[in-house]
Amino acid sequence: MKMDKKDLKEKIIVLGVTVGLFFPLRIFFSSYVSDHWIGSLGIMSAVAILLVVLIKKKKLGWFGIIFEKQMRKTVGGKTGKYLIGFAIFFLIYFGATLFFIDRGNNIYSDDKKIFYLAIMEEGGYNINDLSSYKLIGPKLIFQKDLQNFEVLGNIDYMFSIAYAVMNDMSNGWLEHVVVVMCVEQIELIGILFFYRNIFKSTRVQVTN
Repeated sequence: MKMDKKDLKEKIIVLGVTVGLFFPLRIFFSSYVSDHWIGSLGIMSAVAILLVVLIKKKKLGWFGIIFEKQMRKTVGGKTGKYLIGFAIFFLIYFGATLFFIDRGNNIYSDDKKIFYLAIMEEGGYNINDLSSYKLIGPKLIFQKDLQNFEVLGNIDYMFSIAYAVMNDMSNGWLEHVVVVMCVEQIELIGILFFYRNIFKSTRVQVTN
């Protein structure tokens, strides 16, 4: 199948503009306006609705035409279902990341501190001597009813410690970005359904 270079170029333009608009706006808003995740909820939706309004009023010129065309071809078609599926997948992934960070900071806080100091080689700790330190280890396997879930307990412990330590090493930026991305997926799912409804029956009028 021969690739349509014009169509590919339009897709790249639309993707570049939307990513370059939505993500930095979310980061800026959550960093300097409201640091709570619910405070930035609605920013992406507001911009998405504004785009639709401007496109309907023919205020975005050639970009509005190709944006509507690409939304009708991708989001309004079978590809839109895949995009919704990917958004749900990433929502689960980012949600799980926040879950593990929270467990690392609370359930495994003592072990996380030892791992962090050992990696950073601070407080007399060294990563090569990790086995000699008093680590609590996975909590699940200490419960009699869950002893058969030792593998799950190890996975829980590994990811909780790893994500919590990485978050500390980034001075909290990992959690901050993951929260932004998690909220982004929630809104993205809503926007995809909204755009599928708006652009499914839309016909693009191209004027010379």
